[in-house]
Amino acid sequence: MSELILRAFPRFGGLSFQKPKLFSLLVFISLLLILSLFFVWSRIQVINLEYQISSYEVQLREMHQENKKLCLESASLRNPARIERVAKNELGLKFPTPQQVITVR
Repeated sequence: MSELILRAFPRFGGLSFQKPKLFSLLVFISLLLILSLFFVWSRIQVINLEYQISSYEVQLREMHQENKKLCLESASLRNPARIERVAKNELGLKFPTPQQVITVR
């Protein structure tokens, strides 16, 4: 009973797996898997950021258009002819008479 029974590691395609090589292979596969997952995750993050940037660019274009419209409206509201028309028709204002004008020196 003093005989030592050794079991052989399985052989696949001429490769025999021994204990130290099997461990290093598993470590290598684990690292490769982790790196692959990190690469996929980073690509997904890049794609999500590109979608966000695209969305922000659309919002920026819309805001530029709204800004142009508001600048045009502001210019039309500051028109002196329009201000005079509103003052006369809606507010009932009129030009002062020469006696109402006081010159300050």
